[in-house]
Amino acid sequence: MASEKEIGAPFTLASLPTAISARDGRTHAASVCSISGTKKRKRTEIAVGLDGEGVSIYSLQNPQLVTSYALPPQTSFASAPFSVYHKGSSKRSSRRYTYAFVAQNTPGARPHLVCFAEEVRKDGTADTVKTTYTPSDAAQKVVSIDVIPVPVGAAQKEASHEVLVVLEAGDVICLSAELEVVRWVASVANLALSSKESFQIEYVATSAARPLTHGLLKNREDIVAVLNPSLDDKSDLLDLTQVMSVIGRHADGRRMLALFQIQPRAPDLSSSRLPPLKHLSAWELPASELDSASSSTSEHDHFILHVSNGALHHLSDSALVTYDFSGTIPKVSSELSRSSLAIGSVLRVSQDLLLTSSPTSCRIVNVKYNSVHAERPVEQSMQSPTKDDKKRKHTVLDSGKSASKAPALIAFYADLGLAVGSWNDELVGFQLGESTRRKRVKSQGGRLIDSLGKGIVLKAENEQDDMAKWRERVPKLDRYARKGDVAKFEEVFAAELGVKLEAGESALDGEDNTNGSVNGENATKATVDGQEEAADVPRKWILTKILSKTLSAAKRARHQQYAAYALSKIFQWVDSPSSHGPSGCLKIEFFPPNVFEWLMHSGNLTKESIRRALLNDPASNLGITTEVRDGDIVRAVVNFDPELHILSAILNHGHFLPVGEVVQSVKILMQSLDDQPKAETAPKLLTNGTEPTEAMDMDIASELEAASHEIDRALAKLDDGPSVLSGTLRPALMRLHTFPASAISSTLRSMLSRHDLESLIKLLHHELKNGGWTSPYDFGDADADADAEDAPSDPSSDDIDDSAVAIIASLLSCTLDAIGPALWLTPVGDTSTESLIQTLRSDAEEALTGFWEARYIRGILSELLRYSAQVPKSQKPSAKVLEKSGKPFAVKEQGGRWPCCRWDRGPIWGLRR
Repeated sequence: MASEKEIGAPFTLASLPTAISARDGRTHAASVCSISGTKKRKRTEIAVGLDGEGVSIYSLQNPQLVTSYALPPQTSFASAPFSVYHKGSSKRSSRRYTYAFVAQNTPGARPHLVCFAEEVRKDGTADTVKTTYTPSDAAQKVVSIDVIPVPVGAAQKEASHEVLVVLEAGDVICLSAELEVVRWVASVANLALSSKESFQIEYVATSAARPLTHGLLKNREDIVAVLNPSLDDKSDLLDLTQVMSVIGRHADGRRMLALFQIQPRAPDLSSSRLPPLKHLSAWELPASELDSASSSTSEHDHFILHVSNGALHHLSDSALVTYDFSGTIPKVSSELSRSSLAIGSVLRVSQDLLLTSSPTSCRIVNVKYNSVHAERPVEQSMQSPTKDDKKRKHTVLDSGKSASKAPALIAFYADLGLAVGSWNDELVGFQLGESTRRKRVKSQGGRLIDSLGKGIVLKAENEQDDMAKWRERVPKLDRYARKGDVAKFEEVFAAELGVKLEAGESALDGEDNTNGSVNGENATKATVDGQEEAADVPRKWILTKILSKTLSAAKRARHQQYAAYALSKIFQWVDSPSSHGPSGCLKIEFFPPNVFEWLMHSGNLTKESIRRALLNDPASNLGITTEVRDGDIVRAVVNFDPELHILSAILNHGHFLPVGEVVQSVKILMQSLDDQPKAETAPKLLTNGTEPTEAMDMDIASELEAASHEIDRALAKLDDGPSVLSGTLRPALMRLHTFPASAISSTLRSMLSRHDLESLIKLLHHELKNGGWTSPYDFGDADADADAEDAPSDPSSDDIDDSAVAIIASLLSCTLDAIGPALWLTPVGDTSTESLIQTLRSDAEEALTGFWEARYIRGILSELLRYSAQVPKSQKPSAKVLEKSGKPFAVKEQGGRWPCCRWDRGPIWGLRR
């Protein structure tokens, strides 16, 4: 259990009268702010609106009622009141403005905005002036009431403010402080949306532009340049500019966060004639796995936006989701289901810590690590008021329902370490410990060490039902796997993952012989009459949505279970009958191509995952001490598909593959290219006499089967072997080049034999010479004809890729390092050590010579081009003049050829590579 010392016991700050005509059963309360110059600060006061009573303002440092404003008994509040305080000076008294949007339950009455302007004198007396404003479309719901500071200017002798009223449909109304003048009216929906569609505002926050540049706009210098064209971080323009953050919801449920710059409206500023709102940017909130269930708008949706670090917290009916907007693209950083953690109200405490309340307890939750730092059970004495308290209050209509409600959190004051909320017609306070209330929010967020041992057990709402359905589908999947029915197995598995299917070819292999095949053979099923018909072709999966979707922790755990089951069905561990060599190897027993592709892209196709799945499978004979080695996965794939179609598809996909599997792929491909016969690994037995007839028959049958298998393999290689090898070896070498050189050398040394390393050196050396990077530019030398047979053929321009020279040179260096000093002590194959060193040295010299020659030619041509650019066009002869005079001239590009020089009596010449 988490410590209770971090959250103090709730205590009463003020007792509230019971609302006479509570419309929605909520206490409308908000913190009071103060304006000093151009800055708004939170004041240690709470403004509470009670239906049928009025607005009351309470002080928190010395708990007492500061002031109150009465309203008619038939009045109800449409939103929380907003109060702003202007501190007085020696020449001017302090002023307080309190705004509330109210409605009256009388015929013909329209909802309106009311303002109580109070001037507090030094002698303790006060004068209050009440003004009202009725919008033209008063039927709209009010989302926010806020103020923006107005700095002192030439025409403005003292600091003041203006009132912003944002309606649900997107209309923004700016009024003067006393509601006497309408400054401007704008619509954020028309600015943010390119097409006219239904758009509903859910949350609005207004702040200065400076904190946005360090959090929400941290990686958006283009927007910061609009707010501050001088790009001076110390400029006062960022403090004067106000930015409005709006969260809206489309008709289809998609939410969007949009930013709008509020233009200053002072008469002495040139921006007064500009449009009042300027659309800066908009982001669509990424889809959340837990929050997708609530498609309709809920009145209980609550948002907390902290612009200083770009964090947005959204509390809905189903989950608490945290979004991170500090990067270029917004993302979901945390998800907490309400079924796993009861949350009735939420309040931000620090960068990663939130204070949550429920009918039974209050908790401090770390949304970064999904952990509970502290918990305070609700005191029994606070749940039910005493008899004396009931006498002093109005009659409670439904005391049972009010007692079961969670405290509604209102505000948190970091200087005091005090969280304030309303609960059972009372203002209550929660004193938080020193470790939870940190002033330096950016540098002292929630630490990992504080979250150890305090993790939240995440449970989806229908997790038990999903697991029950999965247990029911496992026997069906086992039956399809035993029968070899790939199509039905993948259809049931896709339904469990939520993957859509489409008719077409297989995901991993486009060949006809594997689309409708099971375990490499044509899958057939017998009908009632004994006839055979082709099995269903497995339909391709659409994996883009499920791979790009952010999964919850509970769903990720279920996918791990699905992956383990699939790996146990695909792979089997086969023990080696010989005591020499490895103890066993992996074997593919059942191959569903779409499931195999999903395992690759989800990162579950690793030797560790396969070993864990086989150990948990009761039918597996893998021992606890047996290890799955590097390269066993590729070896099993090649044994299953000797034609290398699956291996080619694996290497050409963009998923991650360990370095051991890549080296094993190179090894197998090098052995396929090698023409030398393999040495017999099985020892021959010396017998005295004749072997038994059964043993001879078994040997003959196995030899015939092996011979037919080799014949089929040879025919397949003759058909499309070269194309498959070339399309497989190239991506294998490119993948190998992506790893560090030390890892490549050590893995090659441990997995490849001396003969394989020699073959790889020859292949890379041949590719280096065949590419033309070490070939001299001989323009018709006399000795060229004599060496024409030995020289490599000129590759076409389509076959040459200049970026491949870096890959070839790097892999050649790593292969030489993998062999080590033994190469220089003993000959390698048919090539002596001295000959190999001399060949590599000559190639390096030719490559360096070509580099220096290219640099020399570049210097000459650059001077020529510079002189040509400086010559006036009037002095340059035209192409026709050059052609008539028999001089070379430029020819326009035709038929995909590059421009070159043409002589009047000669063909078009070009440089040979």
